[in-house]
Amino acid sequence: MEPFVRRSHLLVSARDGAQVDMSWRHAADAVILDLADTVPDVEKPQARANIKAATLVAARGGAEVFVRINKELAYADIMASAWPGLTGIVLTGAETAADVEEIATTLAVAEKEHGIANGSLSIIVMLDSGKGVWNIRQIITGSPRVCSVGLDEGRLCRHLGIVPTPAFDPFVYAKGRVIIESRAAKRQPVGISHPAGLFPHCDDAEERYRLALRSKNLGFAGVMCPGPSWVEPCNRALTPSDERLEFYRETRRLFAEGIARGTAAIPYPGTTMMIDVPVDERARLTLALWERCAARDAEKQAALARLT
Repeated sequence: MEPFVRRSHLLVSARDGAQVDMSWRHAADAVILDLADTVPDVEKPQARANIKAATLVAARGGAEVFVRINKELAYADIMASAWPGLTGIVLTGAETAADVEEIATTLAVAEKEHGIANGSLSIIVMLDSGKGVWNIRQIITGSPRVCSVGLDEGRLCRHLGIVPTPAFDPFVYAKGRVIIESRAAKRQPVGISHPAGLFPHCDDAEERYRLALRSKNLGFAGVMCPGPSWVEPCNRALTPSDERLEFYRETRRLFAEGIARGTAAIPYPGTTMMIDVPVDERARLTLALWERCAARDAEKQAALARLT
């Protein structure tokens, strides 16, 4: 799977026209239009009827657009949502590889019927049951369409009978599984550090940034943003800081010079740090990520500029 940048995934109710109309203005890397939890059953037909137009609105600012679907209503949700302009779907309720394969098959049907390139629609899996977490490896490798995986912490609490508290993270093990398994399978781990996954209401922008930065240090590469105020702190936290770029560039330059001289470990001037292969590789990966983030931000800025 080609590397991509989705630091912020802004959740928007597909039934809320005002939210949809504003969704493209917040510089999110991805907008997720929710057809599942926030849309009552009686309103789903109308929400499905509106989703094609909503996708085009959400994409105006350069965001990739996903639709969050009900597994039980997957065929109807996908056939209503899968039109040109959609990046993929967000799937909850998956517990086996067969669940993912079934969704992938439906996506292939929708691509063929709606003029979308074969195999182009992606799947973000949000695990919400103990069985789903247990079977994470087979789930995320169940289809090459799976691009990202995370936990739906609220649903997972209800499934496991957990009453959450801000003081204790009940999903340390589950988050570890998500990060390790997804990284090993070259998928993106999506998540936020406790307590924001269960208690997302936070009025302090710097606290949102701190929580997102801690998520990055845990190993997550993207965050499900419950509201627009989370987008900027998450984008900032999950982008390598400008202050460190010169350090990483100098690290790479010094190591290359050392290798040319036949030395595999080089001291970094003014410090006790030695630059060796792992240090150089970390610098290379960090600079590559920064370049992808800069390119993604430029894409969004260009999209906005075309609207003016």
